[in-house]
Amino acid sequence: MLQQIAFIPQRQFHVLINFKDDERIVAILPNEAGRFRVVDQGKIIAEVNFNEECDFVCSLGNLDDNIMAQLEYHIKNRYA
Repeated sequence: MLQQIAFIPQRQFHVLINFKDDERIVAILPNEAGRFRVVDQGKIIAEVNFNEECDFVCSLGNLDDNIMAQLEYHIKNRYA
C-alpha cells in the first residue's frame, strides 16, 4: 500500500502573489516529497513540484504562467 506523505503546516511560509486583479498573500505548505500545496484564502488552488528535469510543474489546479513564475521564484528563493 502506498503511504501518502502529509503536508507540514509547521513549515508553511507565505508569499505575496500578483494575480491579474489584485495582490494576495498565499500560504505554501511543503511536504517531504518535494511537493508544495498553494492555499489562497483557505482554499487549495494548486499543488506544484519540480520534475526530474528541474522544471516547475503544476500537478493539481490550473494557474496562469505569470502566477507559476512567481511561485517558482519564491519557492526556489526559500530553499536555495
